[in-house]
Amino acid sequence: MATPGTGNDDPAARQSDAAFGMIKAEIVACRLAPGSRFSEAGLSLRFGLARAAARAALTRLAEQGLVVPVARHGYTVAAVTVQSIRDLFQVRLITEPKAAALATGRIDVPALRRINQPPQDAHTAAAQLGFVAANRAFHHAIAAATGNARLIAILDALADEGERLVHLGLFGPGSQHGDRAAADDGHAALLAAFAAGHAAAAEQAATAHIEHARAIVLARVMDGMGDVPIR
Repeated sequence: MATPGTGNDDPAARQSDAAFGMIKAEIVACRLAPGSRFSEAGLSLRFGLARAAARAALTRLAEQGLVVPVARHGYTVAAVTVQSIRDLFQVRLITEPKAAALATGRIDVPALRRINQPPQDAHTAAAQLGFVAANRAFHHAIAAATGNARLIAILDALADEGERLVHLGLFGPGSQHGDRAAADDGHAALLAAFAAGHAAAAEQAATAHIEHARAIVLARVMDGMGDVPIR
């Protein structure tokens, strides 16, 4: 059986992948706002999707924690809450710095540099979503270099939930160029530590990078994030 998103030639699978990408982009960019409710039929009509493709995409999004099924009422976009942000970043601080230390000496640093993109260059909505995807690939490459399948699965699950927060923190209402520059500096510090082969420095750089991300996401929350409901 072919896996969705891996070059499947099945037309239904391609439609499902396209629907998944389209809906996820709307959620990550908060055009489908946290807490908003919708039906499968309404979403299909809004985006011109086949019902089967929308259903398959929503199942995958629910598995990633981005939407929540509501019995007899369709789906709700998962809310952004202060507690959920704190919980997510607490787990990231436990896992990612150790992953960076484990990846030191194993990771292909030139390949990681090619993946890296500066968020300061993302001037359009499409470029911002492109940066979020590149950022996801950057951190996945670090996780993959650990060679620990269970750790990789944990970090990938955290990344699923965190993509929307990356977008909100760096590009949401109230975000600043300095926030984006500091995020880029965080990647640069990781790259330098990997290039030098210093596991302790990589662990410290990862910790500082995550703490900065937490600070700017919470700042967006405290500022109200435009129309995003706060709980």
